[in-house]
Amino acid sequence: MKAIHASILVSIVIAIACVSDVARAQFAFEGEHAQQLRVGDQLIINYFEADPTVFETHLVITDHEGSGSVVNVLLYDMAGMLVAQQSYFLPIFGKVNYNPADDIGQKKFKGTIRITSDGGNISAQYWQFYRDPLRSAFNTAIPASDAHGTRALLCQHFVADPTVDARLVLVNPDADSSVSVAVTFYLDSGKQLTRDKHRIPANGMVELHPYTENEGLIKTGLAYCEVVGKGRITGEYWQASTSEQYQVSLPLDVIPVREKHW
Repeated sequence: MKAIHASILVSIVIAIACVSDVARAQFAFEGEHAQQLRVGDQLIINYFEADPTVFETHLVITDHEGSGSVVNVLLYDMAGMLVAQQSYFLPIFGKVNYNPADDIGQKKFKGTIRITSDGGNISAQYWQFYRDPLRSAFNTAIPASDAHGTRALLCQHFVADPTVDARLVLVNPDADSSVSVAVTFYLDSGKQLTRDKHRIPANGMVELHPYTENEGLIKTGLAYCEVVGKGRITGEYWQASTSEQYQVSLPLDVIPVREKHW
């Protein structure tokens, strides 16, 4: 029996030794250098909504590297106009808690938040709480996205239904130029519903409602969001149901640019 175990061990060692340097390098690359989409020196909160009578909102920014950075926080409206700006010293291995609604004079507002670090990488989260305890089921939180953006994003699940508050949020992180995005909605079966282009201004965002975008059809499916021409995007999906008492907020998945369009 010991001889058999020894033989198996030798075979494993030989197999490992025979793996090429290229293959080993590839494995190391995939494990050690994969892009970290929720950590970086430039982050973005794709969707922020202020309504002082309804929400309590918080932006938590964390120094997980111990670099003690200064962070700049910029608040933009949907058209890409800068409406507020703050700077904070981030305590080493600590965090700051910023309420963006405090900077816009107790107004109703929708927009994006950009966070930049002058030192090491940071992480951030956006929290949204309802002031009415009876609506606590709708409280939600979502991590910040990498503000460098990407060429293609996937929404793995959407609901198009007039009784469901569903929105697909797409943001242009570029401060200098607008970006065009093609959004294609598919049924679960893969059948295409609609494909439309949307222009997002510099530093701006668009909010797409699946029920409206699909001409009032009650359906479920998925959506591909792809840059047309130059530029990059970030995004997320929100869905809430009053009758079922829930709300979810999910970052969109970064995917390769598709080669096929039917």
